[in-house]
Amino acid sequence: MKFPSLTFYTDRLPKGVGGDAHGPIVRIRPIYRGDVGLHEHEQAHVNQWWVVGLVSAALLSHMVNVAAMPLAVAVHPALYRFVRQYRLWAEVRAYCIQMQYPNSSGVPLTLESAALRLMSPRYNLRLTLGMAKEWLLTGWA
Repeated sequence: MKFPSLTFYTDRLPKGVGGDAHGPIVRIRPIYRGDVGLHEHEQAHVNQWWVVGLVSAALLSHMVNVAAMPLAVAVHPALYRFVRQYRLWAEVRAYCIQMQYPNSSGVPLTLESAALRLMSPRYNLRLTLGMAKEWLLTGWA
Protein backbone atom coordinates (compact mmCIF):
# COMPACT_ATOMS: atom_id res chain seq x y z
CA MET A 1 0.00 0.00 0.00
CA LYS A 2 1.24 3.45 -0.88
CA PHE A 3 0.31 6.31 1.39
CA PRO A 4 -0.01 9.85 0.00
CA SER A 5 3.18 11.75 -0.69
CA LEU A 6 4.35 14.80 -2.58
CA THR A 7 7.54 14.54 -4.64
CA PHE A 8 9.78 17.45 -5.63
CA TYR A 9 12.69 17.17 -8.04
CA THR A 10 15.54 19.31 -6.80
CA ASP A 11 19.29 19.35 -6.37
CA ARG A 12 18.84 20.97 -2.96
CA LEU A 13 19.93 17.82 -1.13
CA PRO A 14 23.04 16.98 0.88
CA LYS A 15 26.09 15.98 -1.16
CA GLY A 16 26.00 12.33 -2.18
CA VAL A 17 22.27 11.95 -1.54
CA GLY A 18 19.94 11.02 -4.40
CA GLY A 19 16.73 11.53 -2.47
CA ASP A 20 15.19 11.87 0.95
CA ALA A 21 11.83 11.85 2.62
CA HIS A 22 10.59 13.96 5.50
CA GLY A 23 7.10 12.90 6.43
CA PRO A 24 5.03 12.84 3.26
CA ILE A 25 7.45 15.14 1.40
CA VAL A 26 9.97 13.47 -0.93
CA ARG A 27 12.88 15.24 -2.61
CA ILE A 28 14.73 13.53 -5.44
CA ARG A 29 17.49 14.85 -7.66
CA PRO A 30 16.23 15.51 -11.21
CA ILE A 31 18.80 13.09 -12.67
CA TYR A 32 17.02 10.28 -10.77
CA ARG A 33 13.54 11.11 -12.05
CA GLY A 34 13.40 7.74 -13.85
CA ASP A 35 14.92 5.72 -10.98
CA VAL A 36 11.95 3.62 -9.88
CA GLY A 37 14.01 1.95 -7.15
CA LEU A 38 14.92 5.27 -5.52
CA HIS A 39 11.31 6.45 -5.72
CA GLU A 40 10.15 3.23 -4.04
CA HIS A 41 12.87 3.56 -1.36
CA GLU A 42 11.65 7.03 -0.45
CA GLN A 43 8.01 5.91 -0.63
CA ALA A 44 8.91 3.22 1.92
CA HIS A 45 10.00 5.99 4.31
CA VAL A 46 6.78 7.90 3.61
CA ASN A 47 4.80 4.76 4.42
CA GLN A 48 6.80 4.28 7.63
CA TRP A 49 6.02 7.87 8.66
CA TRP A 50 2.29 7.38 8.00
CA VAL A 51 1.98 4.00 9.74
CA VAL A 52 4.01 4.97 12.81
CA GLY A 53 2.19 8.29 12.95
CA LEU A 54 -1.26 6.72 12.73
CA VAL A 55 -0.47 4.08 15.35
CA SER A 56 1.05 6.76 17.59
CA ALA A 57 -2.01 8.98 17.16
CA ALA A 58 -4.28 6.12 18.15
CA LEU A 59 -2.18 5.30 21.20
CA LEU A 60 -1.82 8.92 22.26
CA SER A 61 -5.55 9.51 21.96
CA HIS A 62 -6.22 6.55 24.28
CA MET A 63 -3.34 6.99 26.70
CA VAL A 64 -3.12 10.76 27.02
CA ASN A 65 -5.91 12.60 25.25
CA VAL A 66 -6.97 13.79 21.84
CA ALA A 67 -5.01 17.04 22.25
CA ALA A 68 -1.76 15.02 22.18
CA MET A 69 -2.52 13.50 18.75
CA PRO A 70 -0.59 16.16 16.75
CA LEU A 71 2.57 14.90 18.45
CA ALA A 72 2.21 11.69 16.44
CA VAL A 73 3.73 13.33 13.36
CA ALA A 74 7.04 13.63 15.25
CA VAL A 75 7.30 10.00 16.39
CA HIS A 76 8.88 8.50 13.26
CA PRO A 77 11.40 11.36 12.79
CA ALA A 78 12.38 11.21 16.48
CA LEU A 79 12.79 7.43 16.45
CA TYR A 80 14.75 7.59 13.19
CA ARG A 81 17.12 10.22 14.52
CA PHE A 82 17.69 8.96 18.05
CA VAL A 83 17.18 5.17 17.98
CA ARG A 84 19.82 3.35 15.93
CA GLN A 85 17.85 0.06 15.78
CA TYR A 86 14.81 1.88 14.45
CA ARG A 87 16.94 3.68 11.83
CA LEU A 88 18.47 0.32 10.86
CA TRP A 89 14.99 -1.22 10.51
CA ALA A 90 13.75 1.73 8.42
CA GLU A 91 16.70 1.66 6.03
CA VAL A 92 16.86 -2.12 5.69
CA ARG A 93 13.18 -2.19 4.76
CA ALA A 94 13.62 0.69 2.28
CA TYR A 95 16.69 -0.87 0.62
CA CYS A 96 14.99 -4.27 0.41
CA ILE A 97 12.16 -2.60 -1.47
CA GLN A 98 14.55 -0.56 -3.64
CA MET A 99 16.38 -3.73 -4.74
CA GLN A 100 13.13 -5.04 -6.26
CA TYR A 101 12.85 -2.18 -8.78
CA PRO A 102 15.01 -0.88 -11.62
CA ASN A 103 17.24 2.13 -11.19
CA SER A 104 17.87 4.81 -13.86
CA SER A 105 19.90 2.28 -15.86
CA GLY A 106 17.05 -0.21 -15.86
CA VAL A 107 18.61 -2.70 -13.43
CA PRO A 108 17.87 -3.17 -9.73
CA LEU A 109 20.30 -2.15 -7.03
CA THR A 110 22.59 -5.10 -6.21
CA LEU A 111 22.98 -6.56 -2.73
CA GLU A 112 26.58 -5.33 -2.66
CA SER A 113 25.61 -1.76 -3.64
CA ALA A 114 22.73 -1.67 -1.17
CA ALA A 115 24.99 -2.97 1.61
CA LEU A 116 27.63 -0.33 0.86
CA ARG A 117 24.96 2.38 0.95
CA LEU A 118 23.59 1.00 4.23
CA MET A 119 27.12 1.32 5.67
CA SER A 120 27.23 5.05 4.85
CA PRO A 121 28.41 7.24 7.73
CA ARG A 122 25.27 9.29 7.07
CA TYR A 123 23.19 6.55 8.71
CA ASN A 124 25.58 6.02 11.65
CA LEU A 125 24.68 2.33 11.85
CA ARG A 126 28.22 1.05 12.50
CA LEU A 127 27.87 -1.93 10.18
CA THR A 128 30.47 -4.09 8.48
CA LEU A 129 29.85 -5.19 4.91
CA GLY A 130 28.95 -8.67 6.15
CA MET A 131 26.48 -7.33 8.70
CA ALA A 132 24.85 -5.03 6.13
CA LYS A 133 24.45 -7.89 3.64
CA GLU A 134 22.99 -10.16 6.32
CA TRP A 135 20.39 -7.55 7.31
CA LEU A 136 19.44 -7.04 3.67
CA LEU A 137 19.21 -10.78 3.01
CA THR A 138 16.92 -11.33 5.99
CA GLY A 139 14.94 -8.17 5.26
CA TRP A 140 14.46 -7.74 8.99
CA ALA A 141 12.40 -10.94 9.05
